[in-house]
Amino acid sequence: MPSDSVWQGAGLTDQGLVRASNQDRLAVMNHLRVWVVADGMGGKAGGEVASRLAVDAVTRHIEAQAGQGTDDETLLCQAVEGAQQAVLQEARARPELTGMGTTLVILRISPGPPAHATIAHVGDSRAYCFRKGSLTPLTRDHSLVEEYVQRGILTAERALTHPMRHVLSRAIGLPPGAPPAVTRYDLQPEDLVMLCTDGLTKMVDDQGIAETLLGAPRSPETVCRSLVKEAIQRGGHDNVTVVVCAGRRELPPGPQAD
Repeated sequence: MPSDSVWQGAGLTDQGLVRASNQDRLAVMNHLRVWVVADGMGGKAGGEVASRLAVDAVTRHIEAQAGQGTDDETLLCQAVEGAQQAVLQEARARPELTGMGTTLVILRISPGPPAHATIAHVGDSRAYCFRKGSLTPLTRDHSLVEEYVQRGILTAERALTHPMRHVLSRAIGLPPGAPPAVTRYDLQPEDLVMLCTDGLTKMVDDQGIAETLLGAPRSPETVCRSLVKEAIQRGGHDNVTVVVCAGRRELPPGPQAD
């Protein structure tokens, strides 16, 4: 993608039809080409607190480092560590929130050329790239079932319906506090990059997501609405959050009027 391209994103979150509150959180920082999604967990208000603290810590760090020249991977890993410390500190200060945690997925797009995405994630909130009708996962869930699949204990098909498929092996705020998984992915001009919580992927499988993207206009706002609507129509069993980013050419300035 040429260097005069810009990437713009939009996000949408919905409580769904079953949950009593929305413990998801998102941030859209188009001016810094950074987008964030988190899915909190924990009793009482713990999940809502954890996701808010994590996303707020990430956005503060990104804003503070703007223009410092930090490479994308280092920037995102530092942001994840800041989120981890923020959640742990709050849990120590408020014992009733002990055990709270959150997933976290952060996207940073460097415009290039060529453009590329750097993704840091912890937990089972995901990133995808949609290109020419094909949906490619850019993250691998930090879950017990995914570990079983990688070790050959479970098939991918059985994992889809396994009763422990949403038990996380890694999360912000919970031990062992392992570093995030980081992925770099080269982008093409017509790509869409999507972040989402499992409120989408529990309701709509990858094929269904791809079909929804094929039928939606390219506008990130419209794509978000279409995906959230699809998750709600299929049951809305959880909070659902989607962030979608698209690239576009930035036209050179035209002649100035007198």
